[in-house]
Amino acid sequence: MFYLEQMISNILVKRFIFVLLFSFTLFVTCQQLSQAMESSNDPLFENNDNGSSPQEVNTQGNFDNESLTENIPAASPVLTEEEKKALKQKEKEEKKRLKKLEKEEKKRKEEEEKKKKEQEKLEKKQNLSSSVNNSADKKPGTERVYIIHRILPAIWWNINPSEKVTKLEINISEQKLYVYQGGRLAAISPICSGTKDHPTPLGRFNVINKEILHRSNKYGCFVDSKGKIIYANATVGMIPPAGLHYEPADMPFFLRLTDDGVGLHGGYLPGYAASHGCVRLPKSFAQDLYPLVPLGTPVVVKD
Repeated sequence: MFYLEQMISNILVKRFIFVLLFSFTLFVTCQQLSQAMESSNDPLFENNDNGSSPQEVNTQGNFDNESLTENIPAASPVLTEEEKKALKQKEKEEKKRLKKLEKEEKKRKEEEEKKKKEQEKLEKKQNLSSSVNNSADKKPGTERVYIIHRILPAIWWNINPSEKVTKLEINISEQKLYVYQGGRLAAISPICSGTKDHPTPLGRFNVINKEILHRSNKYGCFVDSKGKIIYANATVGMIPPAGLHYEPADMPFFLRLTDDGVGLHGGYLPGYAASHGCVRLPKSFAQDLYPLVPLGTPVVVKD
């Protein structure tokens, strides 16, 4: 009996010792696991998948951070209200400057185009003048082109100043005068003949009288105190309105064709038939032609 109790107590002691050792072992194991877990959370003791040292991991980490920093664009600065206003003002000024440059360029092109057209017109006139000169017999004398400030044909002049005019020919439908010297066409000029109510007579005439400062004994105008023409179709015997007076029409460099007052003289040319029967010539042309036309010169008027 005593022996049995001794065995049981030995078994219990052994079990107690075994439990104690197991508990101690378990405790130590838990401590080691806890330390291992703490060490694994520390970035200095992390290991990468390739088994690199903590220093290598840290170096690699720094490299990655630097590369990421370089690739990320810098954030745009935040502009203040004043800076925004200044930026808008600069944009407006730049747009204005560009518009101004466009306008200047457009103006420059228009001026160049205008000069080009004027040059072309001048060349055409010169070519026309040269062609007319080539078509006529050239004799010693002066060649000139008169400028009339209206839409009228140009005057062509190739008269020999030392030779008298032998014939004048008036074409009513063309509203032109042809001047001849010895059978040679010497000049062409626009004219203004009579209207339907006061037509220029057709036929063959001769210059029967010449007068440098002739005034009409039939027609004139009403003018004011300053000499301004108020009514241009007045006739002798008409009573002028208050403040106006009658003045006979000027007919400078007059070449008379008929006894009743029809002739050639300098005057206004509107570009169509508008006279009371006389044949108006450009004043400068009439002045140059006057001394070269002797009394008795034949004049042909045709339609």
